[in-house]
Amino acid sequence: MDENFFSEAKSEEVVLSSGVRIRLPIRYHDWSWINAFFSAPVTKVRRLLPSGKLKPILLAPGITMVALSGFEYRKSDLNPYNEFAVAIPVQYEPVVNIPGLPLLFHPALSPEWYRKLGMYVHHLPVTTQAALDTGVEIWGYPKFIAEISFEETGDMRRCRLRAEGKEIVVLEVKKSTTKARAISFYTYTVKNGQLLRTLIQTQGQYCITRFPGGASYTLGDHPIAEELKTLGMGRTALGRFYAPQLQSLLHPASERLPV
Repeated sequence: MDENFFSEAKSEEVVLSSGVRIRLPIRYHDWSWINAFFSAPVTKVRRLLPSGKLKPILLAPGITMVALSGFEYRKSDLNPYNEFAVAIPVQYEPVVNIPGLPLLFHPALSPEWYRKLGMYVHHLPVTTQAALDTGVEIWGYPKFIAEISFEETGDMRRCRLRAEGKEIVVLEVKKSTTKARAISFYTYTVKNGQLLRTLIQTQGQYCITRFPGGASYTLGDHPIAEELKTLGMGRTALGRFYAPQLQSLLHPASERLPV
């Protein structure tokens, strides 16, 4: 891995309410990511958004996407932990919201003129208290403690999310040949009555597939699983990421916007 990736990042220090000192941006030295996008009716997904200023990206008239992602952070400033995200591709107060224009299914890969593109993070469970405290207090990420495990099953990588003794979701993504890429994207969260837009820079080995298939999910009986069932998500993945080795920088909020 390339430690020069971190050398130009300007550091600042934040002190949490617990007295713990956190250096920003947070450095993730070695981690993996699986991700898949699934279709869902925009009328159902819109209910999850905290503001009418956030507009779901339209795949087709009336159809948007929900992203399911599993992260295994093997080495970071916050020590090893795992994470799972339920997120929605959105724009903030777009001038236009034409179906099908962000054709590559991810803000990192979309045209520069989608200036307020990002991923609204709806759920973000983690496996350690340090990751929870830092994410909630600095960015307002919707974190809670859960069981998140990974395993290899043939040509698939599987992430299992459980909490309170109940299954939430199992995500499987096909492993594929990767190549080196540098990708940046933004997340949206809510903190202190504002929308925070936060830059995440990554580099490493990616396979980014824009064709249907190659990923699946199974929902359990936890309340979050029941919530996801109400979204009417499609069963066929519209696109997916397989990234076995990455580095990244999680920056302070880039913008604070009205809700």
